[in-house]
Amino acid sequence: MPSISSDARFLGVDLHALWRDIRSPWRGMHAWPVFSWLTPSAPVVLLHPGDGMSFWLGEEKQSKVAGPVKASFTAVELPEDFVLRRTLTLPPMAESDIANAGALEVRAISPFPEADLVWGYRAVDAPPGSFRIELALASRKQVGQYLAAQAGRLGGVSDPEVWVLGAHQRPIVLGGYGEGLRQAHALRWRRAGYGLLLSIALLVVAIAVTPTLQLRERALEAAQSYQDAARRTAPVVAKRDALMQSVEKLGTLSEVLSTRIEPMTVLNKLTQLLPDDTYLQSFRLQGTKVTIVGMTGNAAALMQVLGNEPGLREVRAPSAATRMGNSAKETFAIEFTLDSQVFGVVGGSPATATAAVAAASAVAAPVALAASSAASAATVTASGASAAASPLPSASSTPVVTTVPANAAPSGGAAFGGTVATFGGRSASPPAVSSSSPANRTKP
Repeated sequence: MPSISSDARFLGVDLHALWRDIRSPWRGMHAWPVFSWLTPSAPVVLLHPGDGMSFWLGEEKQSKVAGPVKASFTAVELPEDFVLRRTLTLPPMAESDIANAGALEVRAISPFPEADLVWGYRAVDAPPGSFRIELALASRKQVGQYLAAQAGRLGGVSDPEVWVLGAHQRPIVLGGYGEGLRQAHALRWRRAGYGLLLSIALLVVAIAVTPTLQLRERALEAAQSYQDAARRTAPVVAKRDALMQSVEKLGTLSEVLSTRIEPMTVLNKLTQLLPDDTYLQSFRLQGTKVTIVGMTGNAAALMQVLGNEPGLREVRAPSAATRMGNSAKETFAIEFTLDSQVFGVVGGSPATATAAVAAASAVAAPVALAASSAASAATVTASGASAAASPLPSASSTPVVTTVPANAAPSGGAAFGGTVATFGGRSASPPAVSSSSPANRTKP
């Protein structure tokens, strides 16, 4: 029956070992030159055997000291008579593995019981591709006796460090004494340095992000102001839209009036142009196209007369003229196109309609400007914008068709049955016809 393992594994991978391998390269990050300044070296006074002493910053000996020595920590150098040394060459490995290998070697060569054993190690120069450490081990009992003998020099320090100077006068710290205090002190400084570094980074990020946040707040305020302005100016915008629709309708009406043909003017012109022997049986007006059917003595001469008349264009006969039996008359059908500038509505001329559209546009412009300014800057009130929407002038009113007596009509209109038809507020009176004109002669 397989046993239940408590190892943290995922897909056969030991998660503890994975985390250890990931963390191992970063464990000594504080010793990198770029981060080493975050962990300042603590001052240590080393008491040498005898009466000498030296001043150290961390594990670096200071040759000259200016002023009185003030150290936070005290260390005692163990005499050579109390120390056993051993140099061990290892392959490159992690720091934790080096410590384990050193502990294994010390237990193998130590003449002291394990409970009485104290030891330490330090890396020394080694050939490329290998790692060499210097081991130092001593008896805990003998170290305690030596520290008791140095109590007078310690000056009340209850927990000093115990050092052994190795190769190149580099200290080997024996574990189990006051080295933990210095390590804790270095850890506090390191954490404080990292905290300050993190605070600086956060401050720099805040400084970089603040303008963006301010712009965002301004954008939100501008959007809110725009919505408020749009809500306040909604009635004005509705009036402006209605006004613009009226302007468009006036423009359409202007186009219609500019191409509309006045039937009475056309009939009056035909009355003047047709010879006395010509009779019309049918008159059809479709837009600017006129079709007349009737009888005349000479259809070709009639077409020539109509073709030479200004305002009549594209004169043609859709069918040939025919003579009925022994009659002297020819039956004809003639089509031609009218010029709207000549036969258009006199009262609703394009100039009048254009003036009406221009007046309406001039009124619509202040309203549109007021609504746009209020929506963009949010400073125009609804009441002020409403005042800009004034009523349209009377010039934009729809053309009126009226009938007035013929004797009161001005010149230029067409009189039929004693009345004159006017379009757009201006009357069109018939032109003066001489007594010799064909229009005054009675046709048979």
